[in-house]
Amino acid sequence: MRRKKTEFKKKVVIRTGLIFVCACMIALFFSWHEKPTEVFTYIIPASGGIFGAAVIWYLKAVQLENGIKIQLGMIKKLIDLGEENQAEEIKERTIQKMKDRTEALIDEALEATDIQNF
Repeated sequence: MRRKKTEFKKKVVIRTGLIFVCACMIALFFSWHEKPTEVFTYIIPASGGIFGAAVIWYLKAVQLENGIKIQLGMIKKLIDLGEENQAEEIKERTIQKMKDRTEALIDEALEATDIQNF
């Protein structure tokens, strides 16, 4: 029986989640045994922030994929109903919208961000 390959997006979310949970568990262990825990004031927020960013990235990617799947399903249904001209028109508009959206996402990602107004 062949195991299904896990998507890269899911691997990123799972691994960053594990790092965050491990950091929290180690911090709890250290505090339980009265060891110094100052380093965890940096590690826990950093790993939690990375995990949160990974989850948001995953949700945005899934949202985009689902939108594409819905549009492709609509085009296939129109072709099945015999509306090839309308399906071709929708296909062209969908391709152009996806290109525009992808370019907008890339431009947005390349913009410099203000970190705490510095």
